[in-house]
This record gives sequence, structure tokens and C-alpha cells, in this order.
Amino acid sequence: MWTLVPLGNPGPEYQDTRHNLGRLLLQRWMADRNLAPAPRKRFPSGSLYPLSEHLQALVPSTYMNLSGEACAQAAAAGLYPRRMVLLYDDKDLPLGLGRFRLDGSDGGHNGLRSVFGCLDTQDVARLRLGIGPFQRPLVDFVLEPWTDPEWERIDALDKPFARFLELLGATEDLGTLANQVNPAEFWGA
Repeated sequence: MWTLVPLGNPGPEYQDTRHNLGRLLLQRWMADRNLAPAPRKRFPSGSLYPLSEHLQALVPSTYMNLSGEACAQAAAAGLYPRRMVLLYDDKDLPLGLGRFRLDGSDGGHNGLRSVFGCLDTQDVARLRLGIGPFQRPLVDFVLEPWTDPEWERIDALDKPFARFLELLGATEDLGTLANQVNPAEFWGA
């Protein structure tokens, strides 16, 4: 079982902001499949939802900068960090492009920094979802809502994101998965 962890900020005021792209794509994927599961387990900082035979989602209820708390609570309850896949926005990738990594640094992303700090490891798989090109100040940029032209690019992400989840659910070899989903052609770019 793979545990998707869509990083973002809670509440309707953040739902359609760039910082919540991972959550947004997962919510759209669930809506397309008429999935509205009840939580399988609740933690003080998040909830675990069943999605399919091979996928579940750990949705933090904290703000982005505290995302690691839910991951640590789930790990303490028996979820293995090497079975988690973080879904998050990346300012350094253009909107419409995704990159799958098995490990590495936080790259200045506060949500990743929180996860890595709380789990005491950087060995957590992650799907970086581009929101760039970014503008300064960065804090304002990531918390702004999408523009109309950007929504068109997001609509185009639904199909490759669904394919990514399909491939993830069917694999045990994340290295092979990375080779399949990292080419720009996979994302339609």
C-alpha cells in the first residue's frame, strides 16, 4: 500500500492556490471517480483515507510548514515512510510538468523541510508538481489563486496525474516508475 501525502494549507481560502496543487490534483482525481471516503484513521494532525486497493491518502490538517507532524504521527502508528509519496508544488518547475524523485533535499520547500525533520529522513519519495515560472515575493506567489490561463494547464494535468497514480499503485519498483513518469512527454509538455 502506498500512502499519498498531498501537502498544502487547510481551508477553503487556500483550496485554489498554487501552494495546494498536490491536494487539488488529488481532489480532482477523487471527484472523477466519485470517491468520498470516510477517514480510515484520524491523527491529531491529519487523517488517513482509503483510495483503492493499493493507494491511501494521508491528508495533513496543519498548515504547509507543519506537514511533517501528520507524517510522524502516521509513522508512529506503523506507516512506513518509504511507502509515502509526497505530492507538492515546486516553484522551479514550469506549470504542467511533474518530476518524481525517490530522495533528496528539501530544496527550500518548507513543507518538505517539516516532513524530513519530523521523520528524521530525506528518503521519502515525492512528486514535484510545477507551478512556475514563479515571481517574487515567493510567499505571495504561492498563496495567490490560479489565473484563468493557469486553470487550462491544470486541466491538462488531470490525465497524466491519474496515469501516475495508476502506475504507482501497480509497482513496487519506484526507480522504474521514475523512468516512466519523468520525461516531459509523460506530462504532455
